[in-house]
Amino acid sequence: MAYLIRLLSFFFLVISVEADELDSVAVIVNDGVVLESDIEQKMSDFKKDAAISGKRIPTDAALREEIIEELILEELQLQIAERVGIKVSDEELNLTLKRLAQQNDMDLETFVKYVEDQGDSYEKVREDVRKSLKIQRVQQGRIQNKISITREELNNFLNTDEAKTQLGPELNVRQILIRQNSNKDISKVYETIKAELANGKNSAELFALYTDDNNSGDLGWRKITAFPQVFQEPISKLKIGEFSEIIQTGAGQHVLYLENKRGPMVSFEKQWDVRHILLIPNRIRDEQSSEILLNEIRNRIINGESFAELAQEYSDDPGSKQEGGNLGWAGQGQYAAEFEEKMINSDLNTLTEPFLTQFGWHILEVLGTRVEDKTNENVADQAFSYLFNRKFQEELETDLQELRADAFIEVKNS
Repeated sequence: MAYLIRLLSFFFLVISVEADELDSVAVIVNDGVVLESDIEQKMSDFKKDAAISGKRIPTDAALREEIIEELILEELQLQIAERVGIKVSDEELNLTLKRLAQQNDMDLETFVKYVEDQGDSYEKVREDVRKSLKIQRVQQGRIQNKISITREELNNFLNTDEAKTQLGPELNVRQILIRQNSNKDISKVYETIKAELANGKNSAELFALYTDDNNSGDLGWRKITAFPQVFQEPISKLKIGEFSEIIQTGAGQHVLYLENKRGPMVSFEKQWDVRHILLIPNRIRDEQSSEILLNEIRNRIINGESFAELAQEYSDDPGSKQEGGNLGWAGQGQYAAEFEEKMINSDLNTLTEPFLTQFGWHILEVLGTRVEDKTNENVADQAFSYLFNRKFQEELETDLQELRADAFIEVKNS
């Protein structure tokens, strides 16, 4: 592990010991100061860290200039924090240090010992982290509202090779290739493979049997940008287990098959298509009366009356009653615990008995289940975060330059 533990997000690298020599003022920053000991200690820390990590160490003059600028910006932001009354409680500070220790595979006690074994002061580390939290809050307050990301901007980024390569999953694709001089009919081959897959036949064996390419139809695991350009758009439209339309190239006719995908953004969610009727007890109709009425409604549905029409007439859920009680597709974690339990354990197209949640009395019916691929949503969320962080850094750099230009700064001779 590197000598200096790196704080995440916008934390500054500031682990230092007390200066032995008498301090002097190195820089006046508005009504605050940067001390000579702060500069010397930070230079020492940088050199220690660089020696361990292998970073290039600039000349003392260049390093001193960089560190002075860093400390000036830190002081300016801490002055803003003081002015607007930003505080960091001991409880919040303790939780942050605990998370910091966990990120470095330590408990807090081990972390404290590690700091002190390096000859540093844990109390000084606490104070530096407190400062960093204040600065982070100042930056968020000044920058966040300046950033906007449009849907068009997000979509444009998602369509770049950068996004596809960095965020997109790896895809396992097979192909049917019928070469130009072949007598095979690719449509018939495709139908045969599709039928055999539905009967549980092994995909690798099937494609190897019917395809004309030299790799038994296996295009391997690749990011989408690593496939031939002519394949990329058709592949991007496929779900796992789907075939593309016929693609014509100089080699012949191709049909692509997406067998699987993998990567940190890949996830799948079981979802339920549910409709319900909700009766909310009130002064006129108490809980018992609501339960009795809901049983009557349930019996009318069982006897052939329309669920949708009865939901429109009786349901107290304004969000679904006009849709005939239909809530649409949703995964776990979307509904009240009692509702979710009934939903998960219900047979398809079977009315539940009336049951009570915090919202009132329900009956529900599960119309269908599916497993939904959430990969594209995860990629879009990550892309949004990527764009936001990039814009944040750009705005922050501009803001700090303006803050520096508007401040009174006097650098004393060392």
